[in-house]
Amino acid sequence: MSSAGSLDGVRVIDFTQGLCGPFCTMQLGDAGAEVIKIEPPVGDFARRMGPPFVGDESAVFLSLNRNKKSVVLDLKTSAGREAAARLARDADVLVEDLAPDAVEKLGLGYAQLQGANRKLVYCSITPFGEDGPLRHIPGSELVVQAMAEYTASLGRIGDPPVRVGADIASLNTGIFAAQAILAALFHRIKNGDGQRVAVSEFGSLLHLRGIMWHSMSDPDDWYGFHLDHYTKPPDYGYQAKNGPLYFILRRGSSEDWDRLVMELGMEEVLADPRFADYGRAATSIGRYATEVKPIWEKAFEDRTREEIIDLIKAVGGDAVPIMDYPSLMAHPQVAALDAIAEIDHHTAGRFKTVRPVARFSETPDTIRMAPPTLGEHTDEILRAVRRRRESDPKS
Repeated sequence: MSSAGSLDGVRVIDFTQGLCGPFCTMQLGDAGAEVIKIEPPVGDFARRMGPPFVGDESAVFLSLNRNKKSVVLDLKTSAGREAAARLARDADVLVEDLAPDAVEKLGLGYAQLQGANRKLVYCSITPFGEDGPLRHIPGSELVVQAMAEYTASLGRIGDPPVRVGADIASLNTGIFAAQAILAALFHRIKNGDGQRVAVSEFGSLLHLRGIMWHSMSDPDDWYGFHLDHYTKPPDYGYQAKNGPLYFILRRGSSEDWDRLVMELGMEEVLADPRFADYGRAATSIGRYATEVKPIWEKAFEDRTREEIIDLIKAVGGDAVPIMDYPSLMAHPQVAALDAIAEIDHHTAGRFKTVRPVARFSETPDTIRMAPPTLGEHTDEILRAVRRRRESDPKS
């Protein structure tokens, strides 16, 4: 096994701030790339996002910027723009999320850099894309979710729309951008040239939304997970004596179904058509799950969820407890995946973070560097730029 990651030797210049772009470049850094994060003198605005803070450091920033070097450049000055352009000339990848047309004004557009670096893979990330009436609109997570119709999916029919709690626009776009960059690097291996790729948060959510729209376009039967109700009501699982659980029944034998019903004292449902087909339509996303939920919970009220989970598994179903943060962190599956790492930071001290998700047999993703303090690597990187300039004045 190599100690270097899959992208060892790849240099990434990162002009992004916030969540989306930094999540993209962190994945590249986890895979072994050298990521040079260019920050304005006041720093990435994510450094000020909070609470929560770990010491004086934003938890948001810490979670998105490991395996990077921080260089402070004032792009409002000619010296800052010149240093940025020189870094781009030696880069394999450049990622930016600046406002449309801003990179050209700074002299950092793809067409402006390509002449000096034909191998450059240049990734632009925008809220709504580079064309159309929304191209100049700034986008927050809520703005993009609302425009992509995602807020229609949660809550209750007739109630106000609800934002998806996770930052699905920002983080999924970061994943799609990383995929696009890797595809462009693979293309470069084959023909030697870089290229420009563009990814938008709006487009990413439209892509994720596709399954909903396809299922509703011309259904043979107006029923199913995406057809029964356009707005998915809150699902709190099934309440047992000591907490909630979630379960689903699979197509088992009549003996399994009879055993479950008798164990729970629910013999009356054997004559209820809603519980036909061994109860599959009466649980999870089944057609009758919502309306028969009180029947299940009546049978569960004197049993612990551990007892119910064991019973449902014994008859071929799937059942899990609905977790909170402390119980999730204490779960043996999290430990088995070695999912949580601890990082020592210069100012924040020791904090926990989630490890990279992919597992490689030969070139593992690793956490090599703590998130940088503002400008921590400015002198190191700019000295190297000056040395290259002195050794090759034409560079």
